[in-house]
Amino acid sequence: PEGGPSRGPLDAPAVAKCRELLRTVLALAPGPEEGSGEAAANADACEEAALEGAGPELWTYPDATVDEAGGAAVVPPGDGQAPLEARADPLGGALLLSHAWDEPENWSKYFSAQTIAEAKQIQVASGLRLAVQRQLARSGASPRVWVDCASLPDPIEKADHPFEKVEFGPFVLPVRELKSLVAIPEETTGGYTVLRLPEGHVFEGTMQIRTFDSAGRPSKDAEAREVRWEIAPGWYHVRSGRVVPEDMLSPEAASEKDEFSPEIEHLRPWCTRLGLRDDIWVELTLGTLRAECLLLADTMVSLHSGMVAVVAWNYFDRLWPLCEWAFFCKRCGPERVQLAADAFVGPAKVEFHRALRRLSIEKANCRDFRDRPLLLQMLEREFACEARDVTQCYRKPAPGVLTAAVCERVVDFAPVERYIRATAIAVFAREAALAASRAAGHDDEAGWIELSDTLGLPELHGALKKCKPWDWHETAKRRARGGTAAAAAGEEGDEEAALCEAEEAIYEEQVEGWWRDLVLPVLEDERRRASRR
Repeated sequence: PEGGPSRGPLDAPAVAKCRELLRTVLALAPGPEEGSGEAAANADACEEAALEGAGPELWTYPDATVDEAGGAAVVPPGDGQAPLEARADPLGGALLLSHAWDEPENWSKYFSAQTIAEAKQIQVASGLRLAVQRQLARSGASPRVWVDCASLPDPIEKADHPFEKVEFGPFVLPVRELKSLVAIPEETTGGYTVLRLPEGHVFEGTMQIRTFDSAGRPSKDAEAREVRWEIAPGWYHVRSGRVVPEDMLSPEAASEKDEFSPEIEHLRPWCTRLGLRDDIWVELTLGTLRAECLLLADTMVSLHSGMVAVVAWNYFDRLWPLCEWAFFCKRCGPERVQLAADAFVGPAKVEFHRALRRLSIEKANCRDFRDRPLLLQMLEREFACEARDVTQCYRKPAPGVLTAAVCERVVDFAPVERYIRATAIAVFAREAALAASRAAGHDDEAGWIELSDTLGLPELHGALKKCKPWDWHETAKRRARGGTAAAAAGEEGDEEAALCEAEEAIYEEQVEGWWRDLVLPVLEDERRRASRR
């Protein structure tokens, strides 16, 4: 469905805002079969760069002081590509790329031949391909993906955050100047009046200020007042606006004009409705699209139809990826998650087990400390996380006053932690089944079945125990050799290749049947258990 397969009702005003804010990039470079010849495909690729073709330098975070969800990464073009630039995508239904920027501890111990950036480049490209093959992306169009470094606007300044500074201005300017900044909208209904100022904007002008007597008569002479202001480069929206008294417009006449309300209309139709001439002065206050994206992060996640999770063993140590995983699985379903992880490579498997064992919302790291209360509020609102006041100590507030308890509000995030563990183990187990050696006696060679039991998930443990790679492989071989695929292939002289292809298809069909019929119902029960009633 349009906008992503969200489970349960979403807040309609929040969804409408998110549709205006969503900006995505092309996921995959178009192949020759997607256009009228290879030349046309190459022309399309040059017109818009695809994330698949981005080099490893994209995944190196340049500034450790900015939040990991923060769009501050340099977005260099790949070879022969245009720069990676997000475009408006109001329909939703794109893929969501979830990842952690930092290099995990002991990376070189397990992967000495590659840097984390080089490995992530390969993981992203393969993960996007697999997600498209599984039809997790919106159908009927070239698959697109939301990726933080391109889709989330950069901060205007260090204080640009919902928990610090949400309003910029006021900026006083004539309507003539306003029209040069704000385009006429296609729709005149309420929503964001967006200002994209890649180079910022500087204004200089002169206001004529007059005094008015009690009868509303203007003074003969006007005082010239110089106005100068500067707006930093970035993405903005207009939060409020009003007509200001200037020259022959008295304060009383200005106050009678309706103030601009973004919930009702766009800024340009507001000017038209009030009949504001070009020489009338108005006052605007601005907010940033970045702050709006952060405030609506949980709803925005729900408008994606699939999530590609680039998971190293520090993924679940970071608060942003934890929240993206929790919100997406709860609202869209874990069956729509595509892993992009080297979780099945030798000794590295133990690091992923350790990551899920130590998973803790309270201890999860957040590069920008201001994001923590924002994300914790979202989790508490979405999941059944009970809060209580816990006495920390007793203190006398002042001499002669009775001792009073000092209490701290403590939230129990155990329900969401359990849900994340359950869905993560299940998703990893599905991938492990597809990549299994299929040898006898190695049904749990990746250890996910045992881990589910260790972490106290008995229902999931029971479902995962039904995973039988060796049995499924033997069944696939029998069915493939007894089917018509071999005969058809024999006519073409490629019987062995056809048998292998048929066996693999039958094996994958059994894995998906186990996942669909036995594992997903357990995860749905876990979702209900974790959800706020």
